[in-house]
Amino acid sequence: MAGAPPAGALAGLKVLDCTHVIAGAYCSLVLADLGADVIKIEPPAGESTRGMLGRTDGFRAFDYVNRNKRAIALDLSTEAGADVVRRLAKTADVFVENYRPGAMDRMGLGYERLSAINPRLVYCSVSGFGLDGPYRERGGFDLVTQAMSGIMSFVGEAGSDVPCSTAVPISDLNAGVFAAVGVLAALQNRAATGKGQHVETSLLESALAYTIWETGMYLSTGEVAQRNGARHRLAAPYEPLKTADGHIVVGVNSQRLWTRFCAALGEPGLAEEAEFATPGLRMRNRDALQARLEGVLARAGRDHWLARLEAEGVPAGPLNDIAQAWDDPQVKARGLLGEVGGRRFVKTPIKLHATPVELARGPADVGEHTRAVLAEAGYSDEEIAALIESGAAATERKAEVRA
Repeated sequence: MAGAPPAGALAGLKVLDCTHVIAGAYCSLVLADLGADVIKIEPPAGESTRGMLGRTDGFRAFDYVNRNKRAIALDLSTEAGADVVRRLAKTADVFVENYRPGAMDRMGLGYERLSAINPRLVYCSVSGFGLDGPYRERGGFDLVTQAMSGIMSFVGEAGSDVPCSTAVPISDLNAGVFAAVGVLAALQNRAATGKGQHVETSLLESALAYTIWETGMYLSTGEVAQRNGARHRLAAPYEPLKTADGHIVVGVNSQRLWTRFCAALGEPGLAEEAEFATPGLRMRNRDALQARLEGVLARAGRDHWLARLEAEGVPAGPLNDIAQAWDDPQVKARGLLGEVGGRRFVKTPIKLHATPVELARGPADVGEHTRAVLAEAGYSDEEIAALIESGAAATERKAEVRA
């Protein structure tokens, strides 16, 4: 069709999303943004996140990891409901689930069962701790795995003994991204071999994978990372610094940038002062360095200093709140927010210039697409009506936000 937007890179790919909460749903969201037809499978009462992480003032966490998907409602505790999934799996490319290990097997929807039905199926499992090991049967929560990975031991102000999380659910979101990468790798392998495979990742491992510097230091030197505030562990000044009207963040990680930084501050002689002359000395004396730098920065506001630093080629930026971040002209220019159904959502931040990320639909109501998906799978009107009458399937029920 003339003027129609190009199909997404994963157009034609069918994904069955049997997930709840965040990690698995974020995996399938990434695939949906890249053009896959993602079919969200929920219980007839709706997925728990519709209410568990929801509020009554218009925000619901479910919506932001489940837009761009179609939704069907099935009672998988019934043989008829589970059989629908098995029938859908015959022509699916990907199946994503994030229940506790063994739950899918008990419903007859595990990897062995579905891969026997469709050997080309890429089956992705996201769990708290993995499919083996002593913790395999534990439920996984982002905050718990942030703690167990060590992250909460070194996030926070220097010298503090107060545990602190990263605030954003990095275990959940990273697990979703790693799972999506694994799915794409498995699909590439399938293109060569004709066979699907089981892909898995866990919240705990996804959190650990992001402790690059801290784990690297421990493996190399035996040093256990401690809380360091917003300061970089390996360079100074590489941290927030206070100006006359707010904070800026600078990244000075080389001697060349140190010289330019001092020039931008109008203090070229500072670069040669004995206390701060080398990277090691600046790390050793960083409290004194911060005090000295903030004494200079107090002479003007952050916009003044950011302009000076940019002119000298020194990496720096403002410390924004979330409203200021989305109002930034660079963020606006990149078009990361998309609108669908009169609402705005954050798109997957991958730029495919020939097949761009598009928002095709907003969050679906519970069972909104049950009839259409079942019809596509070859169910007759009579069979669909029987499934709905029996309670094995549900359709077109407006989801309520449960307090």
